Parts: sequence; C-alpha cells; structure tokens
Amino acid sequence: MSTKVESESIATDLDDHALEPVPAHRRKSLIQMIIVQIGWNISVSSFLVGGVVGGGTTFGEGMAAILVGNLVLVAVSALIGLVGYRTGLSSYLAARVVFGRQGAVVVSLLLGVIAMGFIGVLMDTWSGAVHKLIPAIPPWAFILAFGAAITTTAIFGFKGLAKFSAIAVPIEVAIALLALFKIGGGDGGFAEVAAQQPAVPIGFAVAVGAVISTWITGAALVGDVTRFASRGRDVIISCFAGFVVGAGVFEIIATVSAMSVGNSNFVLVMQGLGLLAPAAVMLVLALWNTADNNLYSASLAFTNASNTLGLRVGKPAWTIISIVIAVLVAFAGLAAQFLVFLNVIAIIAPPFAGVLIAHFWILARHRTGDQLLESAPAVRAEALVAWVVAALLAKYTDVLLTDAIEGLVYGFVCYAVLGWAVTALRRNAPVPVTADAREGDVR
Repeated sequence: MSTKVESESIATDLDDHALEPVPAHRRKSLIQMIIVQIGWNISVSSFLVGGVVGGGTTFGEGMAAILVGNLVLVAVSALIGLVGYRTGLSSYLAARVVFGRQGAVVVSLLLGVIAMGFIGVLMDTWSGAVHKLIPAIPPWAFILAFGAAITTTAIFGFKGLAKFSAIAVPIEVAIALLALFKIGGGDGGFAEVAAQQPAVPIGFAVAVGAVISTWITGAALVGDVTRFASRGRDVIISCFAGFVVGAGVFEIIATVSAMSVGNSNFVLVMQGLGLLAPAAVMLVLALWNTADNNLYSASLAFTNASNTLGLRVGKPAWTIISIVIAVLVAFAGLAAQFLVFLNVIAIIAPPFAGVLIAHFWILARHRTGDQLLESAPAVRAEALVAWVVAALLAKYTDVLLTDAIEGLVYGFVCYAVLGWAVTALRRNAPVPVTADAREGDVR
C-alpha cells in the first residue's frame, strides 16, 4: 500500500499540476516559498548587475539604485504572483485564459523556445570559462554534465526547486558573507569603498534600469512558483525575500566587491580577494538556480502548448525535450549571442506581464482558476494585439528607463484600453433575433 502511495506522490510531483490549478492540499508553507524565491533570484545575473553598478556609480548611488530597482520588481512580481496564488494557474495556463486556448499556444512556444535558447547560450558561455580554468574538462563534457544536473531538479517541479535551494542558498550566503568579511578586513576596508568614485559614471537612472531589466522576466513568470502559496501575504513576503534579500543582497555584495577591487568581472573580483575556489562554487550554484528555473518554466510552456494541440505528452517528457533543445543550442556555439537573447527576452516578456496584470486585476477579477479556464475563448485577439503593439512600442520608443519597463507599462495600458473597448462594444452590440424567436412572437 505504501509503495502505491509513494508512486502516486512521485507521479504528482513530476506532473506538478501543469494542466490544472494547484489544489489547496498541495499548497506549500511560507518557509518553502521563501527558500525557492531566494534560490531563484540568486543568479549569475545578480553578479553581472552588481559589476555594472559597482563600476559606474558612487556607493550611495549604487545602493539606492539596487534598492529602488528591486522594490519595483517586488511590486510587479507581487501583482503577478497574487494572480498565481488566487487562481492556482501556471503562467502558461494564465496565458490560456488571457490569450485564448489557441492564442496561448503561440505564447507558450515562443517563451519556451526563448527560455531554452537562453539556457543553451548560458551553458555554452560557461563551458568555455570552465575549460579555461580546468583544461582537462572539455566544453562538451561540462554542457552534458550540467544539463543532466539541472534536469534532476527541474523534472520534479516545485519540490525539486525547493530541495536544491535548501542546499544551495546557505552555501551561497556563506560565500557572500565571506567576501564581505574579506573586503572589510582589507586595506581601507569599507571606508575606501564608500569613497569610491566611478571612472565612467553611468548615472542613477541607468543603474536602476539595469537592476530592473535583468529580472523583469523572472517577475513576469513568478506565478509558476506562487501558485503553490497558501496565503496571499506569503506571496508578498516571498517576493520581497526573493528580490530584496536574494537578488538585492547579492547585487550589493557584487557591487561592493567591484568597487573594492576596481573590476566589474565577478570572477576576477573574487580572485583579487583570494576567493577563486569559493567563487567557482558560487557561480555553479547560481548558474544552476538560473537554469533549472528556466527549464521548469519551459517544460510548463511546452506541456500547455502540446495539450492544446492534442498531443498528450506529459511535463516530465517535455523537461527532457527542453534540455535537449538547450544542449543543441549550446553545441551550436552561440555564446557570443548572450546579449542578443537578453535583449529579445527584455522586449517580449515584460509586455506579457503587463497584459496579464491588466486582465486579472482590471478586466476579470473575482473568478476561480477552473472558471477562467472553462470560459477561455479560442483566441482573444485584443490581448495578442496589445502584446505585439506593446513590444514594438518598447523597442522603438524611449520614454522610460529601459525597454523592459516600457514593455510592462505599454502592455498594461494597451490591453486595459483594448480590453475595455472590446467589452463595451460587445455589451452594446444588438442581439440577433433568430427565425424561431420571430415565429414565437407571432404565435
């Protein structure tokens, strides 16, 4: 009997409610939500952002930019996350509600392919770096080993992410505190860092934009995690923990390190502090955090798309297919395209988040996940149009700090206006009278 129960539990973890709302009995505790959110947000990008901010701002400017940028991300992720909590729907099931059953196929395939392309480029980039540090490890071996490693956590969905984060987060925090201790105990200590002046200032607005644009995509897809929350306040607390305590603190550490050593390259910074080995551990764990979350998200996207198209392929199979796509991209040698992928994601994902926020907070409130799925149309043209228009406006206008912020705002405004207009037209449209109804009136 116990074997049967264990098998059913494993099957549930593998499926991870990819095609249905998360039921109440499968919701998780606040501690689990916080661990997963912090683990998700401690990523390679945190070190890259810290390096940019540390190399281009004063200490006060840098700290303020990181705080302001991450508070904006908390607000965005909380709005998206509360939708996941309230409906129990993944980002891609929510897309089915907003864009329609067929329209969501386009959304899911696009975001899923981009996510795996991004991971492939990331693996290609770091396989080359590892090979330079340890020539005995060929790039292809790192790619295959790393791909297999992240699959072992992503395939079990939320449970897999939580278990890995519970191990990785304490190690990453310890290494980060060690770096700060080394900086504080060095010549000049923190006083020298506080007095640091950038050689090439980038300005406060650019620094804030860098913080926001790096993680706006993660904020847009946070519903994949928060759908497991037990209470609304758990969503807000975990989002705050993820961006301010997770991403924010590590961005601060990377910023302070860059200011202390005078270099924005995190590996060189840590090497200058005599912490090359801990830096290697940190980078592997952070890269794993980034990659398995993207793999998990892509598997949900492809599962949703295939289900709509009538292909009964489960999430575990799509997890394997997704990592194969990423490995093929890595073997294609597209490391030089890393920034290209970042720019594409920054144009496409934020308008998606804006459209979702407008739909669930303005146009369709107070309905359960099951009700929303049942009432989803085949295609909601106004949502697709708003998404495309918002992406184009973000690409070709320069109004706010970054394309990512513009895309979010444009997506929200465009869909709120279009959705309201279409709803008003449908409400005021005359109801056609059938022949049977006319005959009934005569009789």
